[in-house]
Amino acid sequence: MQRHLTENDIAIINRQVGEATPEQLRYVECFVAEPLSLFIPAVGPCQYALARNHTHPGYSFILAFDRNTGVVTDGRTVYTEPGMVVAIEPDSPHHELTQDEPPRYVAIIIDREFFEAQLAQYRYHDPEAFHYRSFLPEPELIVLLRTFMNEHEGNLPGREMLLAAMGMRIIHSLIRAALGLTSHPSAVVVRLEIHRAIQYLHDHFSERLTVADLADVAGISPPHFSRLFRRETGHSPLEYLIRIRIQRSRILLRAGTDTITSVALKCGFATPSHFADCFRKQCGVSPSEYLKYRE
Repeated sequence: MQRHLTENDIAIINRQVGEATPEQLRYVECFVAEPLSLFIPAVGPCQYALARNHTHPGYSFILAFDRNTGVVTDGRTVYTEPGMVVAIEPDSPHHELTQDEPPRYVAIIIDREFFEAQLAQYRYHDPEAFHYRSFLPEPELIVLLRTFMNEHEGNLPGREMLLAAMGMRIIHSLIRAALGLTSHPSAVVVRLEIHRAIQYLHDHFSERLTVADLADVAGISPPHFSRLFRRETGHSPLEYLIRIRIQRSRILLRAGTDTITSVALKCGFATPSHFADCFRKQCGVSPSEYLKYRE
C-alpha cells in the first residue's frame, strides 16, 4: 500500500525531479528511492509535468503505454509510442500536453551524478542519445520495474539496499538499450502487440472484458495470448485487469470524493463485496480500513 510522501521522499524528489509539491503529485503513484524513482500517473496527470518549460535535475526516461502523451520541447512535440522509451536529458525545458484521458506511462527519473558515473563506464556514447530520442528497451525492463515497485511497496528490512541494487540494473538496462548495445529478437513485434492489449486494458478497465477480447486487440489466438501475456507481465490478463482496477480505486479512495460503493462501480467491479475481496487480497486491508489508514 502506498505511503504518504515523507520529508525524505520530498527531498529525494526535489533532487531528481525538481521542486514538485505533494499536491502536484496527488494523482501519481510514487516509488521514491535512491538513485532512481518511478512515477505513474493514475486517474489524473502529474501537474508538475504539465508546467510549461519545467526541467528535471536528473535524467528522465518515459516508458510509454499509449500514443497520446505529447512532450513539447524546442518548438516541437514528441509523441510516445507504446512499448518505447523516450529519454530526456537533465535541465532541458519541456512540458506535457494536456489530454482528456490520464497518460499511460512509467517515468523513471535518475540522479544525474549517479547516472553519469554509470554512463562513464561505456567507452563511446552518442551525445544525442538522451535528447528526446526514442528507443526500444530490453525485454527485462518491465520485469525489473515491477520487481522494484513490489520491493518498494513491501517496506521490508533491507529495502533500501535492494532498491539501490535494482536501480543499478534498471540504469544499465536503459543505457545499453539507448546506446544500441543490445540485440532484439523478432519477438519484439509480439511484445508490442501485448503492450497494445495492455493499453486497451488501461483504457477500458471499467468495462466487462474477456481474454478473447484482449487477444483480438493483439491479433493473437487466446491461448497463445494468455501465455505471452503472463510471460511479459507475470500475471494472467484478468489478474492484470484486477490490479489496474485496484490501483485506480486506491487513487479515488485517497481523493475522498466518492463512496466505497461508487469507487467499486467506477472501477468495474460488479458488487462492493467483490471489490472488497479483491482489494483485501491485493492490499492486505479492506477499502474502509485503507481509508482509516490514510487519515
